[in-house]
Amino acid sequence: MPTRPTYRAARAVVFATVCVALAVTGHMVASHATVSPVAAVGGLAVMTVVGMALAGAERSLATIFGGLLGGQFVLHALFSAAEHGQHLTHGDTMAPSSAGWTMTFAHGVAAAVSAWWLHRGERAVWSLARRVAAALVRPARTLLSAAPPVRSAPRLQAAPSPAAAPRGALLRHVVIRRGPPAARTAALAG
Repeated sequence: MPTRPTYRAARAVVFATVCVALAVTGHMVASHATVSPVAAVGGLAVMTVVGMALAGAERSLATIFGGLLGGQFVLHALFSAAEHGQHLTHGDTMAPSSAGWTMTFAHGVAAAVSAWWLHRGERAVWSLARRVAAALVRPARTLLSAAPPVRSAPRLQAAPSPAAAPRGALLRHVVIRRGPPAARTAALAG
């Protein structure tokens, strides 16, 4: 189910939205500064692309946490650079900046809580997908396994061999009645 492009995109957008919303909230609480809308939209776009790459299969809690933790620190660097009007370069560090360990702790807690929440949602979605698939597959298998009755060719009866023919003359208009006599006939006989 969730490997179709529509479901992958939906899961990626949920992942990115949770990640960016928590990063923006944690960044604003820890640094007491606003995050520019351009940085938030850029972070959403980056995390959606990452989410699309990860959304192909059911992910474990550790994988989701790792993705969110990495996403939190990338978003932190993006938001800090946007806040100070800087561009990220190859030599820039993603270590705690002006807010220090408070910012690191806020992003770490945001990643842990959202990873737990997303993992539960992930399990629920995949469980539902498996149940729906099982509910649809069972009747389909039953219908496909019930083969239609095979009609055999009409049986041709072999002509009786002359040796098997009854001896003697057969009467063409003989009526054969089997079974006990009717009640009326039995009463007359008795």
